Amino acid sequence: MKLFLYFIIMCTLFLPPTALTATYYVATNGSDSNSGSSSSPWKNPQKCALPPIKAGDTCAVRAGTYTDVDGNGVTIYISSSSPAGTSAAPITIKSEIPLAATILVPSIINSGGKGSNTAIVVGRPYYRIEGFNITGGTKDLGSTTSYSGISFYPGGTGSMARFNSIHHVGRAVCSNTSYGMSGIFTKDVSNVIIEQNRIYSIGRRLNGESGCVTDKYQHDHGIYISGATNLVVRRNVFYDTTRGWPIQLYGGVINNINIYHNTIDGRNPRTSMPGQILLASVINGGVIKNNISSNAQGGLVGFSPYSTVLKPTSVVVSYNISSNSDRVGNRVGVTFSNNILNVANLGFVNKTASDYRITSTSSARNRGTKVGVPTVTDGLPDIGYFEFK
Repeated sequence: MKLFLYFIIMCTLFLPPTALTATYYVATNGSDSNSGSSSSPWKNPQKCALPPIKAGDTCAVRAGTYTDVDGNGVTIYISSSSPAGTSAAPITIKSEIPLAATILVPSIINSGGKGSNTAIVVGRPYYRIEGFNITGGTKDLGSTTSYSGISFYPGGTGSMARFNSIHHVGRAVCSNTSYGMSGIFTKDVSNVIIEQNRIYSIGRRLNGESGCVTDKYQHDHGIYISGATNLVVRRNVFYDTTRGWPIQLYGGVINNINIYHNTIDGRNPRTSMPGQILLASVINGGVIKNNISSNAQGGLVGFSPYSTVLKPTSVVVSYNISSNSDRVGNRVGVTFSNNILNVANLGFVNKTASDYRITSTSSARNRGTKVGVPTVTDGLPDIGYFEFK
């Protein structure tokens, strides 16, 4: 027995050490030469994407406003040389107090070739972007104008944006550029989750708004999905995203898209811009379910009149509730079933005040499907972002 115990002790001593995780801090009164500890924080959140950050670490950004400091058009740039997280140990960059840290979308001409002025670019795997107030993009930069709140690029596998408020991106701009503005942009990513965000007031001024003259009315989106595999968009609220679509699928190939339990309100004023979710890509498999559609232009789902390459297969649109229709038009491979249509009163607590919680008498109560979505404790799930409590 003594020999056995000795053997166990020696084996334990020589086991590989367990990696310790750390929390680092950023504050407006900090310094990038500090250690990043709670009492010695860094100054710029870009430090959250650089060593000594490693898999499993958290970078907490304290209350205040932060913007690009090196002129590359990105406030937090998680580049190909940044540390990578893992599925078991993601890297979390968050607002220490939810929504107290504001990350600005810069307004810089020729912004370092990053593709757009963006608050946060995610180009490495397994990052969590949490709890930020993201806004900005205030200048007309001519033909180069392009703004985005969060952008996921190839390399950002398994990353997530959640609990953020993304708003007024490009809203002060009067522009005729065909470059787009978006709350969240994805480009050829896989296993990304976008959840529990509030996305509103995205995109440029409309023609005639505050004297603006423009003929561009379809380029700015709440979420712009350009190529993705196993992408999940769930439990987000969209409103005043009417300079394009709240959710647009356009460009690249999209494999297995899951859009469920979102609440979407508002319409593009152009009758030629139908729907709140635009299907305009090659789509191989997807579900759109348990969403609330309020005041859509025609219906929840629209199909692009501009694309000739739309070839969706096996996309199921079901268990959604709409104040009008579930679609504008049809495409082979897209099926609609069990949707609740032409509901006069969706039962929001206070739509005028953008309070999209539902009341006990809402037609969305206990009307969703529980197949393929997280379980609830009171029977069938409610449709939309909010589960009634």
